[in-house]
Amino acid sequence: MEKTSEEKNFNNLKKYIETHIPLIRRDKRVKDVFLMLKKESHSLEAFDYVYVIDKKDNLVGVLSFKDIFNNSENTPVEKIMRTTLIKASLKMDAEEIAHLSLRSDLKSIPIVESGKLLGVIPSKKIISILNKSLREDILHFAGIHKSHLEYENSFTVPFVKSINHRLPWLILGLIGIVFIAMFIEAFEKTLQEYIILAFFIPAIVFISDALGTQHQTLFVRDLAIMGKELNLKKYFLKQTAIAFVIAIIIGIIMFLGISLLWKQPFTAFVISLATFISLLFTSFTALIIIVLIKKIGLDPALGSGPLATIISDATSIIIYFATATILL
Repeated sequence: MEKTSEEKNFNNLKKYIETHIPLIRRDKRVKDVFLMLKKESHSLEAFDYVYVIDKKDNLVGVLSFKDIFNNSENTPVEKIMRTTLIKASLKMDAEEIAHLSLRSDLKSIPIVESGKLLGVIPSKKIISILNKSLREDILHFAGIHKSHLEYENSFTVPFVKSINHRLPWLILGLIGIVFIAMFIEAFEKTLQEYIILAFFIPAIVFISDALGTQHQTLFVRDLAIMGKELNLKKYFLKQTAIAFVIAIIIGIIMFLGISLLWKQPFTAFVISLATFISLLFTSFTALIIIVLIKKIGLDPALGSGPLATIISDATSIIIYFATATILL
């Protein structure tokens, strides 16, 4: 069954809500309040109010400690309780409740739904909410949007959980390496005939992976800084144009270097062309992978590196050997 918005909000608020709180019935006297506080003092958190309820557990008033100590023991609770109540509901989020506390000059805020007292957010939790809100707002003003804060915090995540989050991506990369090795083996005859191709396998893999990693790093950073304000269509077009120019320059350098050192202009052209195509392809896939990982709710910082690396390595080698087989 799908949870209601109130239930979802309660799940978000429950880490701040204290349910073991000082309660007294409205038909009791001040002396009963003292007895209750004495009895419960070992288990109660620091509270600033005693909450008054009726027989149906509805919140009907509050007592401050000033009210309690300024009246005799036989004074009825109902006579001195404050009935003008500032309260919050499950429809409010934590920041709204904290700001309500500040506006009302209250140290604690009761959470009430349909008259029932569900618990209280005490002063120390209100301070915690305000501190968290302030840090998020400072980061937001600095250009780091709150959506980025949902990603994994490396300092607070448990040790074993960190391993569980990272290891699957690396195992996926290891499986990819095995398939790449099997693919290269299929071109053994081509490699024997054109041994120069083997010399440039590390070069084409490195340069493709390096450019892809640059794109990834910048894209993850730009997502963090600009968040939803980032226009993906314009961003992709700009990064593709940058990759195109870089690929041309790298291709020309490789062509000139191989032609001069190995005196094989046509082979140099084939290797350079394969490099150019690989750079363009891996630049695009590096960006797409981050978008897909973010879409499925995972942290791009963890998954994009290993996944994009193995895809970059595999595609650059496939393009390299496919181009060589077709043209040579």
